Amino acid sequence: MPTFLSRILILALGLTLAGPALAAVYRDPQGALRFELPDGWRVRAYRQDGARQWRVVPPKADQRERAAIEVLVKIRPLAPGESLDRLARRLKKADGDREPARSLQYNRAEERLFADVREARLVSGGLWIVRREYRLYQRVGRKTMIEARCSANAAEFAPVRRALMTLCASVRPLPAPRGGR
Repeated sequence: MPTFLSRILILALGLTLAGPALAAVYRDPQGALRFELPDGWRVRAYRQDGARQWRVVPPKADQRERAAIEVLVKIRPLAPGESLDRLARRLKKADGDREPARSLQYNRAEERLFADVREARLVSGGLWIVRREYRLYQRVGRKTMIEARCSANAAEFAPVRRALMTLCASVRPLPAPRGGR
């Protein structure tokens, strides 16, 4: 039976061959994480509310505007009582304008949770927009969580689905440097 990691790798390989070209693997200069970056996309790193964050921006204006692509990766402190088991249970159920997760892959050994979610939101002018989003949660150590959200408007999701899935699924912590203090 294939493991979670092998299924993700097979899926990523298949999507890579059929999807947009991956230009590079982004590696955080401070050694926190890495992820696959679609061709032409840019990374902006910053700190907000005590959390390190990376916004990944697609190259085309229509992807940023009409499709409203948003990719946010952050390393944040684990909230009190927060666990991947609780997140998985919560994502399996509808909550307000969020539907139950369309798919949920939980690897307890790696402490990784990957979900495909649809959520609606009211935007300016009373317009109701449905968003589709890949979410990744991975515990790093006892007190830290990597969270990645890769989303677009549901009506515009199909052309960017592979790029968003590959990017989100590829987010990984970098191993701590050896021989450190």
